[in-house]
Amino acid sequence: MKKLIYSLPASLFEIFAVEFNGYGIEILNRDEREVVFAVYSQEEELEGIKAGINGIFEELGAGSLILEEEVPEENWEEKWKENFRPIEVPPFIIIPEWEVYDGEELIPVKLKIGMAFGTGLHPSTQMALSLIGKFVKERDKVLDIGTGTGVLAVASAKLGAEVDAVDIQEEAVRECKDNAWENGVKVNCVKKSLNEVEGTYDTVLANLQIDIFREGMEKLAGLFKKYLIISGIYGQKEREELLKMAEKHGLNLIEQVSKKGEAPEGGSWYAFVFTHKQVH
Repeated sequence: MKKLIYSLPASLFEIFAVEFNGYGIEILNRDEREVVFAVYSQEEELEGIKAGINGIFEELGAGSLILEEEVPEENWEEKWKENFRPIEVPPFIIIPEWEVYDGEELIPVKLKIGMAFGTGLHPSTQMALSLIGKFVKERDKVLDIGTGTGVLAVASAKLGAEVDAVDIQEEAVRECKDNAWENGVKVNCVKKSLNEVEGTYDTVLANLQIDIFREGMEKLAGLFKKYLIISGIYGQKEREELLKMAEKHGLNLIEQVSKKGEAPEGGSWYAFVFTHKQVH
């Protein structure tokens, strides 16, 4: 097991967390200038994870690897268990793979030990989960773009939807498959970019960075029939830009939710639900 320690300007960390899309991050030190954090990896996944993080750093124009060290396997598993606690996001409860949910009021979604511990479920993921519970119905055909760990895809499948989940990272596709198996649901996890997706879906889920919407909003608008659920939008500037994109492509906003970011000096995260505008 490898421990990768990185440094990133504090102003960019929240954006990085969304782009890393659901994988756990251990924050080692955080102040107003810098966040130092760790990601854990099995040996066979190491190069892929490093390449993925470096790619995000290139997009952000900052970030660096400080240290790479070996971690005993038994220490890793115990550390992971110490840091992962059930997270309630009605109608779901996110639990680690070794726990059993005895309640009846929430739908359990298990996450398997993967790249890193302490996922904490980023605010953008929590908002997307809450909207899935409201808008995804049994037998819906659902697409999860940039699936990451597959948590949104698995949650949709738990509601009885037929789910395709795509990501451009091999590690993400593997995590998606593992978590679908762990939850006993069927999710079609495939390595594919947004531009390679064909057909239409009832609902499309997109918890992504603003840059992807800038390039792919037209494509997204043509993929869904009922709802487009978007999350990963940070701050008022991105919110206004996203809404203008939606208006340009004939989308109608029917719901918006927000959640304060983790950084004290930071802004809010936003999630939206769009439909197509009715033509009279």
